[in-house]
Amino acid sequence: MSEKENKVKVIDPDFPFYNDVPKIEPWGIIVFAAAAIYLTLSIFFEFQYPGYWGAVLFGAIPLAAYLAGSRCKISLIVKKFKAMDFVRIIVTLILQYVFTISIMMVRKIYFGAEPTSNSILGAEMNTTFWIVILFQLFGEELYKLLIFLVALILIYRFTKKRMLSVVVATLITLLCFALAHATAYEFNWAQILINQGLATFFCLYNYLKSKNILTSYLQHVLLDAIPFIMAMAGLFDNLQ
Repeated sequence: MSEKENKVKVIDPDFPFYNDVPKIEPWGIIVFAAAAIYLTLSIFFEFQYPGYWGAVLFGAIPLAAYLAGSRCKISLIVKKFKAMDFVRIIVTLILQYVFTISIMMVRKIYFGAEPTSNSILGAEMNTTFWIVILFQLFGEELYKLLIFLVALILIYRFTKKRMLSVVVATLITLLCFALAHATAYEFNWAQILINQGLATFFCLYNYLKSKNILTSYLQHVLLDAIPFIMAMAGLFDNLQ
């Protein structure tokens, strides 16, 4: 076999760990999975925490899990922004709003389905709220990333097919993120699976393209900040 045939295609930047670049220990994968499972259970069983501690822990737990499992290799997921990243963020933000609003209108007009609003829109949005919510949103992106990486690593080890592994890991991530919103939207499954599941692909796409979690985080912040600000201004009473 020639040297050319022996060459391995290098993808830069690529997702970490799945192909042992860098290598992750089995216990690291378990830590990632355990954090994601615990957070999911805390949502479904509505673990009670005083004040803002629930939101703080939703940011702290996945961050601690990633740092522990990766041996503090934060540079693998946090990178410098590129000019194209900002273009992609704005485009995906617009597309996600167009998609969710269109689906909401179709469901309401043709099926008479009323959207379920998130109770967080009724919270007191003071300075503490904004600090905590920004931290929680970063935790939500890490939550998605932990699920994605665990699925990617395991599927690739069985199939050795990168594209298949990425596609399936993405679908699993979207489904898990949708299910995590079940209680927030009162088990309105159609809305949850579409708006918090399928539509979340626009946000996740930023990470998939850039391998930089800050891109999906920034899009997520903008996505949530707009309705929060509108709610503070009293511009609407019922937003999904």
